[in-house]
Amino acid sequence: MTSRILGIPVFKVHAFYVDGLLIDTGFTRCRKGFLKVCDELPEIDAVVNTHHHEDHTGNNFWITEKYGILPLAHSRTTSYMRSPSRWIRLYRRFVWGTPPPSKMAEVDLEVRTKHHRFLVLSTPGHSDDHICLYEPNENWLFSGDLFLDEEVRYTREDEDVYALLDSLKRIASLQPIKMFCSFSGAIEKPAEALQKKIDFLEGLRDKVENGLREGLSSQEIQKRLLGPGDRFRFISGGQISKKNTIQAFLRNKGGVIR
Repeated sequence: MTSRILGIPVFKVHAFYVDGLLIDTGFTRCRKGFLKVCDELPEIDAVVNTHHHEDHTGNNFWITEKYGILPLAHSRTTSYMRSPSRWIRLYRRFVWGTPPPSKMAEVDLEVRTKHHRFLVLSTPGHSDDHICLYEPNENWLFSGDLFLDEEVRYTREDEDVYALLDSLKRIASLQPIKMFCSFSGAIEKPAEALQKKIDFLEGLRDKVENGLREGLSSQEIQKRLLGPGDRFRFISGGQISKKNTIQAFLRNKGGVIR
């Protein structure tokens, strides 16, 4: 599914279906197409959200209305979804739409389908309620927005890069043979891709530290490491930006900016 501004594709997101399990529900503005696809599926027995962001939970309400299924998620996700309009900014309403409040249930430590068992892994960083689903017998990983891409220069202002690195390392230790990413789709060499993402973030962290030792400002470090321009900062009112990426590394693990 792809969101558009003035007809121009901007952000994409994937939902996945396997063995009766639907993972994420896309965004509200794609409701018609999403529900049409759902109608063509053999059956939907369970729905799990990887986190609360509106491009992953946008059609929860209609899934429940149409199929009588309560989506499952982290306990924090269920709290967020009681009143989505409180935390969705104007540009996000324009790009993805605002999901109606939806009833949900807290997911257990595993989700079973007819032929598979998915372990529910807490993977905070991109958001505080983020989870991944891992099928140990097949070695499949449904990674939500944990991975995104090997190199990411734009970051949300509420992301915790230290928690993200910890989550990436724990997931990488599983050595999945196939990864299904909500942004990039199916990743054929996930172990290699995850390690490249870890190396990129750790390398960026080290370069930020070097810039501080040289006495550079955060703006100078940003320009040196991520290049000039910060287009998403303007579009998102500062919520997604290169500036946020640098600021994330300037925070101690306790959240204090150095």
